[in-house]
Amino acid sequence: MEKTILQSEDKIRKKIAGPEPDDIIKEGLKLNKDNIKDIVKYVARIADRKGAEYINILEMKNRLVITDFFVIIGAKNIKSTAALEDEIKFRLKQYGFSPLHIAGLTEGNWILIDFNDFVIHIFTEEFRQFYDLERLWKDSKIIDWKQ
Repeated sequence: MEKTILQSEDKIRKKIAGPEPDDIIKEGLKLNKDNIKDIVKYVARIADRKGAEYINILEMKNRLVITDFFVIIGAKNIKSTAALEDEIKFRLKQYGFSPLHIAGLTEGNWILIDFNDFVIHIFTEEFRQFYDLERLWKDSKIIDWKQ
């Protein structure tokens, strides 16, 4: 009879992906609940590393009372949107962030992940262009996530 070995999700991911220079995407950021702006930049960098086709962060502090930031991500297809959702959730969990609500995971064309202080919108490219949140919120400040 074979012995089953259980491994943590983190160890399994590292075996599949190989050693990942996580320090590069965290560089210059303070990742805690007091630095939400850095957390959304981290989300953008995760998405970029995972192959997102489009990434934008809108500051919503003075526009909405329900959240401070929108992270808008465009992906190739629904497999990519699901993979991005999974990776972002996994990495943010390490810093004590758990989503309050997730919507659209079944369909996958528009996945919304609500973390209260920030909301992540992961779209297929067709849906991102159709809903065009940047046009709706065109007066919002755009946050540079690459620095």
